Amino acid sequence: MSFKMPSNEESSNASESRFALFRRFVFSPYLAAVIAMFFWAGSTVLVRYVREEVPPMGLSFWRSLVGFLLLLPFALYPLRQQSHLIRENWKILLFLAFLLMVGGNAILFLSLQYTIAINAAVINSFEPIIIIVLAWLLFRDPFSRRQGFGVAVSLMGVLVLISTGSLDVLAQMDFNQGDLLVTGAYVSWGLYAVMLRKVPRGLDQRITLLCILGFGTILMLPIYLYEASFVRPTNFTWVTINSVVWLAIFSSVLSILLWNYAISKLGAGRAGLFIHLIPAFTVIMAIFLLGEEFRQFHLTGIALIFIGIYFSSRQPGRQSD
Repeated sequence: MSFKMPSNEESSNASESRFALFRRFVFSPYLAAVIAMFFWAGSTVLVRYVREEVPPMGLSFWRSLVGFLLLLPFALYPLRQQSHLIRENWKILLFLAFLLMVGGNAILFLSLQYTIAINAAVINSFEPIIIIVLAWLLFRDPFSRRQGFGVAVSLMGVLVLISTGSLDVLAQMDFNQGDLLVTGAYVSWGLYAVMLRKVPRGLDQRITLLCILGFGTILMLPIYLYEASFVRPTNFTWVTINSVVWLAIFSSVLSILLWNYAISKLGAGRAGLFIHLIPAFTVIMAIFLLGEEFRQFHLTGIALIFIGIYFSSRQPGRQSD
């Protein structure tokens, strides 16, 4: 029995094959979606962690401004090429900035002053339902009785969460203020997702994000100044600076760019399934990093929401269900 040493050509082909596999893995849209969800989950945990030291509106304002400045050098060329599209569509871009940066992110940051990260994460599971309902209300997207049943079941799950599973709380409508704010934030995010269809397809994704961050910074400025003057100022400690930079890089810029890449490669339907990784990642990090407790009503709420999503995600047929 003889042993044959591999030739230089065979070794080279094997190396190229390993490199191709590595490249395919690094540029995988599935990996991009997973990383984006991980960063967004980490943002929720981070904001909850620094709530005592960094006020929410200050954190939201500086995160938007730093994100804008970081993205600007990479968007200068398309900015010059597509300035006319910005002038023609500035109203919808301004509205999207309000929905995402003020109604969504800033309100979420405020809510985490009052509720735990696990609650915020689990309620986030309700967002696909919000998108389905808003798309039907605003654009008359198809909506079946089966989907309506799913919406009702998921809403029951959210009520279980914000009432902490207590019928007394539900009867007295004495809900956790933070959970109500979280729900409002996700409604704003859902409306943002639905209204994105109004952005012209030819507009570069970097420009869309740059405009949202820029307009969002302008909209947040008076809110930030009010908080700094009458509530509590933002002190620029290392905790504040590190938090702002982390959120600007990983939540404001990288996550959105990775998410847009995943959508472009997988389509909105398949990419949308990865949203459910946010509560999974957040719950795990909140338990281990924040010491939060996963309780029975969390499990009940998750179960109801996911049952509702199962029914709501089924596309209505040509005939009524």
